Amino acid sequence: MLVRLVRHGESEGNFAGSLQGSRLDTPLSETGRRQAEALAACLARENIDAIWASPMIRARETAATVAAVLGKVVSLDPDLVEFDWGAWSGRPYDGEIEKEVSGVRARWRAGEVELAPTGGESPARAALRADRFLERLRSSGSRAPLVVAHGRFNRILITRLLGLPLSRMDEVRQRNGSLSIFDWDGSQPATPLLLDDISHQPPEIRNVSVLSDSAK
Repeated sequence: MLVRLVRHGESEGNFAGSLQGSRLDTPLSETGRRQAEALAACLARENIDAIWASPMIRARETAATVAAVLGKVVSLDPDLVEFDWGAWSGRPYDGEIEKEVSGVRARWRAGEVELAPTGGESPARAALRADRFLERLRSSGSRAPLVVAHGRFNRILITRLLGLPLSRMDEVRQRNGSLSIFDWDGSQPATPLLLDDISHQPPEIRNVSVLSDSAK
């Protein structure tokens, strides 16, 4: 199975610098729509046989843009929604909250993956969603699926695909509109063929992707 994994294009929440998570559901920004169109053009000749997406607007819109070019139907899966940041959801990612989130992320990197933000979910709990989705993907019969989800959740999903500890989830970037590709037999750890690629984006959009990326 050749799994293509995409992070949605820039959303209005990304543009505003908010910590979105699963509770702030904003549409794509103008830049995000252009990123989705660039991705669709990149994938137009690929033999993608199924498209799965988070039901959140920013992922849905990105997936729909690609699906329109490929002539495919998008299957929405609730397990692909973004990580739940709890009480931090919707707050501007600057100043005090950036310091608090950075502190939690440091503890995750140290192995405390059961730790959850107040009112939110832990990486370990989000990984259960990732495992459920991968099981459905494995049994779907698809040979070349496209999966469209979110920055933090994609990092968690990637660790599960590669058989890595969750504490290493921040080692792979997930910029808006990026494409990652994995060769996966459904049982052994996947082989990464491409990670966080944005070379399909025009330079002016690519620069925005670099600036708007974060390890949130």
